[in-house]
Amino acid sequence: MITIGVKANGAGLKNGRIGGNGHATNGHATNGHGSNGTSGNGNGRELPLRGHTERALQDYFASLNGHRPARLYDLVMHEVEEPLFRAVLDYAAGNQSRAAVILGINRGTLRKKLRVLGLSE
Repeated sequence: MITIGVKANGAGLKNGRIGGNGHATNGHATNGHGSNGTSGNGNGRELPLRGHTERALQDYFASLNGHRPARLYDLVMHEVEEPLFRAVLDYAAGNQSRAAVILGINRGTLRKKLRVLGLSE
């Protein structure tokens, strides 16, 4: 399981957007997790990415106040792809070929998504 170093209280869908005030603690992903949903480092501050996603979706559904969600998949993908691509490109020092390998997608697919998201140069 991949764990991203962010504060446990940092995830949430707010006003139709995935948001919150989570801050990276070390900028690196780690493997493993504790039985309480933390990364197992003993400080209780890190949650697996899956846990953040579940919490964000629960918060989003709670905020609907009985309204029906619509196009949730598109909403989540739009909100996740941009920061994902930014973080991976930063990690790959802007090298799109390396970023595509890290993401497990074709470089052409990455370039197209970057254009659609307005992230291409």
